[in-house]
Amino acid sequence: MNSPLKDVRQPRQSGAAVVEFALVLPIFVLVLYILISFGVLFYAQLVVSRAATDGARALVVLPGVSSLETLTETQKDSIKQQVINSLAVSLAMTADSGEYAERLALLQSEVLPRIRVDGGGCGTDGAAGLVRVEVRFPYDLVRILPPITLPMVGSVGGGLFDTLTGCAVANL
Repeated sequence: MNSPLKDVRQPRQSGAAVVEFALVLPIFVLVLYILISFGVLFYAQLVVSRAATDGARALVVLPGVSSLETLTETQKDSIKQQVINSLAVSLAMTADSGEYAERLALLQSEVLPRIRVDGGGCGTDGAAGLVRVEVRFPYDLVRILPPITLPMVGSVGGGLFDTLTGCAVANL
């Protein structure tokens, strides 16, 4: 028997799903944004550190280099080029960076001036016989998602990591 009273007592649920979806969607999108941004940042940091390590390895195999003082500018340029090649091969840059030759040209102009080959250590003063290869990489070259602004939080994903730094030390 269908009683009109039974229909009145059952609450209508048709609008609740829409309200719940509207409340959960922004949180889900924010978590997804953070996961993607952190993944890109983490990968880019690994690549920059690897490029610095490749530069230090190239330094060790250079003939006739026994100390920082015996390192010529041509040899420093060779080490810097090794770092650039390592970045160009392994870095997933933004879509507008194009093919390998275009990435290489972009890295030559943006990153090459930020590579240092000098004495010292990473995070310390260093000791005699150490040569540091340091790479400072602008994060904007690999940023996939733009920074977003949230109410009561501010900007998320912008300005926190403007420059990624990779450093490696070769013991000569």
